[in-house]
Amino acid sequence: MGDIIFVLATFAFFAICVAYVNWCDRIIGPDEFGPGDFASDGAADVVLGTGVDTHAEVTA
Repeated sequence: MGDIIFVLATFAFFAICVAYVNWCDRIIGPDEFGPGDFASDGAADVVLGTGVDTHAEVTA
C-alpha cells in the first residue's frame, strides 16, 4: 500500500510541476525568439575556444 501512495504522490508532484510551468507560460507570454532565431540576422557564426582563425588564407 505504501508503494501505491508513493507512486501516486510522485505522479501528482510532476502533474503539479507541469501545471505550474504552463501557468507561468501564460503569465509571461510567448517567447520573443524561437530556436535558431539568433543566427537568422546574417551575422557571422562565432566559434569559441579554438584560438585559431579557421577562415584565414595561408600564403607561402
